[in-house]
Amino acid sequence: MQVMEMKEAEYASLKESKRVVKEIAKNQELKEKFSTMIADDYFTKHLELKKKFDDEIRNDYWGY
Repeated sequence: MQVMEMKEAEYASLKESKRVVKEIAKNQELKEKFSTMIADDYFTKHLELKKKFDDEIRNDYWGY
């Protein structure tokens, strides 16, 4: 029973490691682009944030 649990934990760990490596690579790429990125570049990849900011501006809510 323990061997099976260890195999499952190992698989879960490897899967999580792959996810983290991909996320690190994505964040590294984003970090490199920040110095030259404009808001429109960022918002094309994060449409939900663009909608949120547009709604706040439309409703005259500036975070106060």
